Amino acid sequence: MIDFLKLLSNRETSIIVWSILFLIFLIASSRGSFGKFLLVLKALFSKKIIPFYIGIGTYLTLIVFLFNKFGIWEFALYKDFIYWLLTTGMVFFFSVSDINSYKDFTKIILNATSLTIILEFIVGFYNFSIVWELILIPIFTIISLLTFAPEMKKEDSNSKVVAIFFKNVLSILGFGFLFYGFYQLAINYNNFFTLSNLKSFLLPPLFTILFLPFIYYVVLYLKYEHVFGNLRRYKFIPDERKRQIKLAIIRYANINLQRIESANKIVLFNKRELQNEIDIKSYLRKNI
Repeated sequence: MIDFLKLLSNRETSIIVWSILFLIFLIASSRGSFGKFLLVLKALFSKKIIPFYIGIGTYLTLIVFLFNKFGIWEFALYKDFIYWLLTTGMVFFFSVSDINSYKDFTKIILNATSLTIILEFIVGFYNFSIVWELILIPIFTIISLLTFAPEMKKEDSNSKVVAIFFKNVLSILGFGFLFYGFYQLAINYNNFFTLSNLKSFLLPPLFTILFLPFIYYVVLYLKYEHVFGNLRRYKFIPDERKRQIKLAIIRYANINLQRIESANKIVLFNKRELQNEIDIKSYLRKNI
């Protein structure tokens, strides 16, 4: 544990410290906050979600095991892996309902492999002292909140001016961090261009791409669950008929997201055909 904590940068340590302080303040400032926090935890670890957590853990553990077996993995990468999992990985998992087509997966891959990740890595690699990081983190957070908060009132011209002002401030600070990163890179390039740093740089985009098959499985599961959930509501269709419809949908839609959407539209809008068609398999094959 101590060895792992030594891997944390000053910025990461500052983020953890401020997050803990904010959580303590949130709980202490309101009597109902802790109860709400427990409700959030209960929702995050509900019976329906836990099997997915087990699947994620098993899938990613297998990837790490294979990397370790081929001599690619090293202890320092656990920090980057945990950071990726708690941010990018879990964001993907909890936003699977927004993924509706193959274009969405293409966007994820393009974002994960864009040139901006190089700039983000350089900015994140070079930190200030722990004191300055503890000062800068809340400043950045407050300015970011002040940037997005006025956009909630788009009809107010004053809010637009405030949003533009804080966006400019945020941009200036961002360029300052970027300039500092490139300056440190120029005078300390030997410390930057190492095999360990290359692995650390490649880990987020690589794990994002490798995580997509699991995310695709989750999307398929949810879409099929949505289709079959709609089908289950129809009391006028016998259970044996529903079973035939389900099997036909799985057979002809398979793992194609667009076909599953077509099947869902049939279930929603073609109830009479689902009930009366003699050859239901042929009907679904033609329409899916």
